[in-house]
Formats: sequence, C-alpha cells, structure tokens
Amino acid sequence: MTAEQRRFFENLLAYLRDGLEARKDPEAAEQRARMFASLAGEAGRDQVLEDKRLAEGGFVYLLEEGKRRTRRIGELFPADAPAVLAEMERTAAVSGEFVESDGATYVIEYGGRKLVTPDPGDPSAPLRVRWRELEGRWPRP
Repeated sequence: MTAEQRRFFENLLAYLRDGLEARKDPEAAEQRARMFASLAGEAGRDQVLEDKRLAEGGFVYLLEEGKRRTRRIGELFPADAPAVLAEMERTAAVSGEFVESDGATYVIEYGGRKLVTPDPGDPSAPLRVRWRELEGRWPRP
C-alpha cells in the first residue's frame, strides 16, 4: 500500500469508530428509535435497537456479493475497504430515495409519513469522494 492509501484506510477506520460510538450512544439510539418508529412502526424501532446492539459488539457494515454483512472493526483489513465503501454508497443511495434536503432542512418520507428535522449533513461524503479517486488503484486480495 502507498502512504496515501494507508492514510485513507486510517481515515476510514476513524470514521467507522466514530460511527460505532454514535450508534452505541443510548440517548442518540433512543432518539433514532423514536424517529424510525414514527416512520416505520415497531420494525423501524427494532432495527435501530439491533443496530445499537451490533455497534456495542464493534460490528460495522459491509456490502459483499450484493448482501449487507457485518464484521468487527478490529478484523478489517485494507482489502475490506471496497466492501465498506460499497455499503456506504448503498446507504446514501437508499437514503436519497426517502430524503430531501435544502441544506438546512431534512425531510424524510416513508410509508406515507413525513418527518422534518434540521439537516445533519452527510459525514461520509468526503470519504466517498476520495474513494472514487483511489478505487481503481486500491490493492485487491
């Protein structure tokens, strides 16, 4: 790996660690559970609680062979970066189907329900943009 690729992978791991902490936070998880319950009922709430449980175990998401999988963050290798970024891209695409934003307001519509909140922005965007620049030169297993 080049120094640039190592830096990117370290930045990706830092982003994933921050995400784990956010997913584990009890107050934030309860807020997300209420939000998703208002949009998708108990299934939405259950998904948030499962996500919190996985985060507590140190699990992050990857997209492998078209399927969402999990792996402990400590078990990730640079060769996993494509699968991690694929899941990040998939999540952004799915979110885009249900979310509209004007930069200040975030409107989520699902199942005939609408939720309006301040726009949280997309913290994964810089990594996803940088990945598009590095992807073709990324070492494969």
